[in-house]
Amino acid sequence: MKRTYVNETLGDMKTMYEAYNEAMLELVKQNSDIVLVYSDYAKGSAGEFLQKEYPDRIYDVGIAEANLITSAAGLAAAGKIPFAVGHSMFAVGRAYNEIRQNVAYDNFNVKIVLCNSGMLWGFLGGSHQIIEEIAALRVVPNMILVSPADPVETKKATKAAVEHLGPVAIRLSATAVPTIYKDSEPFELGKAVTVIDGEDTTIIATGIMLEESLKAAETLAKEGINVRLIDMHTIKPIDKEAVIQAAKETGAIVTVEDSSIIGGLGGAVAEIIVESALVPMLRVGIKDQFGQTATPEELKEVYEISANHIVKTVREVISRKK
Repeated sequence: MKRTYVNETLGDMKTMYEAYNEAMLELVKQNSDIVLVYSDYAKGSAGEFLQKEYPDRIYDVGIAEANLITSAAGLAAAGKIPFAVGHSMFAVGRAYNEIRQNVAYDNFNVKIVLCNSGMLWGFLGGSHQIIEEIAALRVVPNMILVSPADPVETKKATKAAVEHLGPVAIRLSATAVPTIYKDSEPFELGKAVTVIDGEDTTIIATGIMLEESLKAAETLAKEGINVRLIDMHTIKPIDKEAVIQAAKETGAIVTVEDSSIIGGLGGAVAEIIVESALVPMLRVGIKDQFGQTATPEELKEVYEISANHIVKTVREVISRKK
């Protein structure tokens, strides 16, 4: 089986936000047009560095997400490349109108960094666990939506966002994640990565759920089931060709995400399957439920998005294929 991840095992743990900040520390030195806009930044972030070294390139609007997005739009209109950083639940939940009207409608060059994305942010419960961000943002015209899987991919996605002219939103999970990719692996917005090649069925995962999908693929391989595992790091524009090819060559699809399957990655892939390559398909993700306070591992089990549940779902979709 073809594997692109590190030495057949998962590497060092780091949060995606840490990796994003490392990328920003490089980028702000290379490009004087980059400015950072925060709705209350944390210590140790790139913002703290800019406050000391480039105080005229950092803005903290406080806990006011609509102002965060609108300020970023104004900076983009003035020729800057603003990175607007906020908690996903509030940057999307409170400032959706500003994202749509003030950024996407005018196709402004704003980069929106969505921290603590998805279900697996356990300690603050359902009020802070956002399950609708993918569905909400992927229907906004002009918006690029990226969901990296590990620290290496996070850095590359951040750098790719600078190169893209137009709105980009980047989902960053809250928990520390293992290093999956080598630094030498290529990254291209809108181009999925085949992490494992197989012919029995295809798992299409995004974001933090690539780790669980890797574990599931290893378990299934021991049973003689060879899955193709695709990292759909760019949810919009989705790599339609990769989905259609996988459907035709493996005959079944399972999507995996830490967001709602209604309108999320599962919904996006289902649209392609129905229109272009009808095969059995099942979705692993949040099933029209709010979150609750628990550890990430407990949440994976309660909401049936763990590696074990992915394994069960793959077995079921293969039975339907037969």
